[in-house]
Amino acid sequence: MFHLTASRLALIAGLLACSLPAAVLAQGAKPAAPAAAPAANDPVVARVNGQAITRSQVAAVFETLPPQMRQAPLDAIMPALINEIVARRLINEAAEKAKIDADPKVKEQLKVARENVMQQAFLERNVSQQLTEARLKQRYDDLIKSQPPRDEVHARHILVATEADALAALEDVKKGQDFSEVSKKRSTGPTATTGGDLGFFTKDQMVPEFAEAAFALQPGQVTQKPVKTQFGFHIIKVEARRVAPPPSFSDVSEEVREILVREIVEQTVNDLKKGAKIEIVEQPKPAGQLPTLAPAPKK
Repeated sequence: MFHLTASRLALIAGLLACSLPAAVLAQGAKPAAPAAAPAANDPVVARVNGQAITRSQVAAVFETLPPQMRQAPLDAIMPALINEIVARRLINEAAEKAKIDADPKVKEQLKVARENVMQQAFLERNVSQQLTEARLKQRYDDLIKSQPPRDEVHARHILVATEADALAALEDVKKGQDFSEVSKKRSTGPTATTGGDLGFFTKDQMVPEFAEAAFALQPGQVTQKPVKTQFGFHIIKVEARRVAPPPSFSDVSEEVREILVREIVEQTVNDLKKGAKIEIVEQPKPAGQLPTLAPAPKK
């Protein structure tokens, strides 16, 4: 797999002083669509002071719910969603009557909200125009080529609690008993039922002591002394070695998509900076940094 950070890739901290880039990447809730005029196939489901609420408006709110809540059919939670929309409409009407938007703080918040919506809409449109299937596959190919080959071994082990038990198991193997059968008989680990089979793994997927011992062996070889780890004592046999195959495009397509989205947004911002006149008047101090004080004069 690719060694990548951030499950939800918070885009380029500091490029934009808002959460919009992360919102562009997010696979979750989307903003509700603007209310449309009622149509013949879009029935009115409620009215608030004469203003219609249509089924499509309820469906738009439904689409903003978390995935686990969208498991239920829309009709099953329609009453609750209508109640929510009614409450929002009434609160908004009350706020308009109270002229809340005249408050300086509210004005600033509305300005920021508008800027956020504009930024997100611009970035989403820009990304959608560039995020083609061909470009995704090309980025996947580039990532595969940039990954160094990684060795894997296919190993079995016998895991026991004491060194004496490990030596006894090793003696059985040396006498010619089948390794997997000895593991089934003596191993205390969860892989005992499969003859100690661990499948293929890379060096970083095992604790260091185990990995060093396993990767020092060639196919068919068995450790000649017990290997101690935090789990107990192991006797290890390597069945095969190989270079790890790269993940398929289908396995990592979403991961590649997030990488490419981040790169497109980064490039968009960089291009905008090239054509802009930017003047930094004062460099902010890092949070928690205290000013440097000059030493007090000697008396």
